[in-house]
Amino acid sequence: MANPIPALVTGGYRWTSITVADRHTCGVTTAGVGHCWGTDSFGSLGGSSNRSTPVAGGHTWASIDAGNDRTCGLTTAGAAYCWGRNNDGHLATGDSTPRSVPTAVAGGHTFASVHGDDHHCGVTTAGAAYCWGIGGPGAATSGRLGDGSTSWSAAAPVLVSGSHTWDSGIATWHTTCGVTTAGVGYCWGDNR
Repeated sequence: MANPIPALVTGGYRWTSITVADRHTCGVTTAGVGHCWGTDSFGSLGGSSNRSTPVAGGHTWASIDAGNDRTCGLTTAGAAYCWGRNNDGHLATGDSTPRSVPTAVAGGHTFASVHGDDHHCGVTTAGAAYCWGIGGPGAATSGRLGDGSTSWSAAAPVLVSGSHTWDSGIATWHTTCGVTTAGVGYCWGDNR
């Protein structure tokens, strides 16, 4: 059913951010509570079965980024957690087991931001960039993880190549782009 005009998100919450994926939506309230709603594909709602139930784990969220059948979030302490589908290392847990609750991203990094879809990338508070998940489509030639390889996937964060200090980064379907602290933009991955 289409909704051609803005509709109020129920629950009476005050939101700091809302993110939309293919089949689910997540948001962070002003109190740092994460909520997800929509289709719970592979546990992508984080233990939440409806919009009135917070994402499991009791974390205080700075941001949540919904992806394709998976979700990653960043706590106010800079810890990254992911949940949902994990068939190609999407959750950066070192394996391919799906998770229906937020699970810590491997490596113990402190992140300033995390974004993504079929792959996620995060920028640490020290300005290093790490990516994980699907690295290449089909023939595994995309290189969207930025580590110089065309590996099909990475089940743990891999360091993005180069000696750049990153300010921000965005991971999208087959391409990744980031901005350095000097304001220079770089992109890698599928160049069609």
